[in-house]
Amino acid sequence: MLSKMLVASLFAAVSSTGPNFMIFMADDQQFYFDESPPPKYSGRVVPELTGMKRVRDEGAVFLRAYASSVMCAPSRFSVLTGRYASRGDYAIDLTQRQHGNDPVWDGRAAVSVPSTKLEDDDQHRTTARTLQDAGYRTIMSGKWHLNGDWEKDYPGIVSRVKESGFTDPVAVYYENMFEGNQAADGTVYGHNLEWMVESSLDAVQDAVGKSEKFYLYFAPTAPHSPSPYDDMFLDERATPSGLLPRAPVTTMKSRAAIRAAGNDDPDIVSHLWVDEALIAMIDGLESLEVLSTTMIILCMDHGMGAKSQIYEGGARILQAVRYPPLAVPGSVVSSVVSNVDISATIADVAGVTPSYTVEGRSWKSDLQGVPSATTVPKFIELGMDRAVVAGRYKFFSLGVVNTKDKAALGTYPYYNDCIQLYDLVTDGAEQINLAREASYSEVVAQYQSYITCHDDDIDAACRLSEIDNIQLAVANFGNSETQTGSKITSESETCTPLPNSPPSPPPTPPQPSTCSDFTTRRECTAASCSGSACEWDRGTGTCSCPDDNVPVDCTALTTRRSCIAATCPGTSALCVWSNRACSC
Repeated sequence: MLSKMLVASLFAAVSSTGPNFMIFMADDQQFYFDESPPPKYSGRVVPELTGMKRVRDEGAVFLRAYASSVMCAPSRFSVLTGRYASRGDYAIDLTQRQHGNDPVWDGRAAVSVPSTKLEDDDQHRTTARTLQDAGYRTIMSGKWHLNGDWEKDYPGIVSRVKESGFTDPVAVYYENMFEGNQAADGTVYGHNLEWMVESSLDAVQDAVGKSEKFYLYFAPTAPHSPSPYDDMFLDERATPSGLLPRAPVTTMKSRAAIRAAGNDDPDIVSHLWVDEALIAMIDGLESLEVLSTTMIILCMDHGMGAKSQIYEGGARILQAVRYPPLAVPGSVVSSVVSNVDISATIADVAGVTPSYTVEGRSWKSDLQGVPSATTVPKFIELGMDRAVVAGRYKFFSLGVVNTKDKAALGTYPYYNDCIQLYDLVTDGAEQINLAREASYSEVVAQYQSYITCHDDDIDAACRLSEIDNIQLAVANFGNSETQTGSKITSESETCTPLPNSPPSPPPTPPQPSTCSDFTTRRECTAASCSGSACEWDRGTGTCSCPDDNVPVDCTALTTRRSCIAATCPGTSALCVWSNRACSC
């Protein structure tokens, strides 16, 4: 990258009308801001992060921001598409193939890292694609994690990301890393934030030089494992693309200086390294004279207080926005928002209309100090578990209890209850399950209806909430009395019905004359035909019987979705999708 002074001199005459966008989302970052930290948060684990502080001080911080999922890939899916991960074709198809009409799945698509992919039609349902069609340069840098079939060939990696609407995938990490990663040329590589910064600013510089607006998704691989601290001792030329001819040139502090500033504490150093990348990106935008026209969205991919759990510690995230035309410096936004809202907001600010249904709600007016009179329910998904936040309450509807992080579950007494309701105003730590109290039966029914419409994929019904938009700037987080509830005593993944209520019988799948009689995914996937589960096609909104499939030449099919729904000629076997090709 050109030096800061040289860049400024070359582009001093260039001014971008904008709006431009940069989403800065580190991987497994700790919560940093003092405002409204998630419950049970023990305080900052790092010294002051000056880059993040600048975004916060010169913009607005969101007091009630949530991730749509508490794992990285599903959360990123929402950030990049404005849709919940359970809507992904890949997740729906995979769940149907693996679980059929097993009542425990109750028509829900399983949300997980392996089930969340931007494939086939979903590659066209992205903010990058929408903005590219509107003439934007769309840049992606850092962790991707949204395609199957591991690609070691770097040009192949870049090609896969381009398929999802990015014109300039630079410094891309295809999946999570492990110790001893090797590029195609044998180079051992790890985290390399300097490479990300230089490559990203080079792409931005090129766009600005051509008077193009830009959208940058900057996703640092740190602080996620493997240890960023250890990787700071690797050759700075080492990248997934191979060994660079020279080390990246940026305005970042040296790695030695960052380690010294963090007293060689691995966790602190990891966060300081990420913050240095943010500082360098802001400096670069300022040098290119586009900082004032660039909306910077700083957010976490999910909470770290209870990672992989849909409780507040796993779902609440840091979010701050710097954008002088809209965000008043030092302001706060108390409305309930989710990272699924980011795409809707970007489209609103950019003045473009996506060609697909975006489930999020723009918070543009909230930045201007005009919060919505009503709030739209925000859903949180993981596996078959679902939660919804609206107003003062948070409601859980568990399918199969997620026992991935038992240490985190130990702080939530009623983790094993199938139905849970918490008042976040008085019980932000989620210790008192109000669903056990008969006086809250109407609230439970109301919030269950939100979950039902979300499961049925009836977006309009979910959006008609009239709940008061409660402001929780002074919420009492984590001071409620702890109840004695279910304890972690086994590996059981079956949730527990509420006390003194008979266990619910397995749902009886409706039996129409044909699968095509069903009009919602929930009904469709709960039904069967000729011994097989009916299949829901979200693209057409129709239900069909697998036995109705006409045998075709599998090799002629070019998408995963059409492949796995087809039958091999002369057999009852389904076609198989592997290595981006269909075969019998």
